[in-house]
Amino acid sequence: MSTETTTLRPSAGITAREPSLADVAARPVPFARLARVELRKQLDTRAGAWLLTAVVLVNAGFIALLLFVAEPSALTWRELTLASSWGQLLLLPLVGILAATSEWSQRTALTTFALEPRRTRVNAAKLVSALVLGLAVMVLALASGAVLNVVGILWRGGDGSWAMEWPLLGGMALALLLAVTQGVAFGLALLSTPAAIVAYLALPTLWSILGMTVAALRGPAQWLDLNTTMLPLMEGQMNGTQWAQLGTAVAVWVLVPLALGLWRTARRDAA
Repeated sequence: MSTETTTLRPSAGITAREPSLADVAARPVPFARLARVELRKQLDTRAGAWLLTAVVLVNAGFIALLLFVAEPSALTWRELTLASSWGQLLLLPLVGILAATSEWSQRTALTTFALEPRRTRVNAAKLVSALVLGLAVMVLALASGAVLNVVGILWRGGDGSWAMEWPLLGGMALALLLAVTQGVAFGLALLSTPAAIVAYLALPTLWSILGMTVAALRGPAQWLDLNTTMLPLMEGQMNGTQWAQLGTAVAVWVLVPLALGLWRTARRDAA
């Protein structure tokens, strides 16, 4: 008994069926592609380009200021890099806000979520792309600090030390990632670029001022002020209590807005 296998071939006059929208939707968009698209959005838009230019200029300004006014003994790769980190911490989270609010402020949410209906996946791609961009800027800051360290040696007879402690470098990177994540979280929670920027800049700053001026709030501020709890992290000197304080502040100022933003974007009408 034999088994025959019949191969079906399309007739000469019949063309292959083009994939339908259902077929396309059945294939998930690779996450790496989503992240690349979101990264390109942050770099291609006029607001994103100007904001990144401002980050570069502010970093250069902080480094140049230190190069002019600091004592030669303070002109090291470590100090020059630390000088540039403050501009990054202040402005790079705004890039995260723009990434989170772009779909709603530019009315492209309907198109984006039609191509990728899983909104949490899109939001995760926004967060990852913003973090990658933040790390890329930090690498450029390290390179700029190295170049200007050489300038300090040749021009002002600076110390020129190339020492860079790993705890310090890791603390700077983690502080930057937390700040960018906070920017994305505020953007997703408010879905409005102006409101998210004002809230991100005003609310933590106001809480910091109250924690410093009101005696009754100084104790809670040690646990709930993200700016204060990140200072030891930026210096690369953290103990167990300081890690607990940082974790508490991150839960309040980063995780809660992020969870609220994910919940809100999952339920909001994209039209």
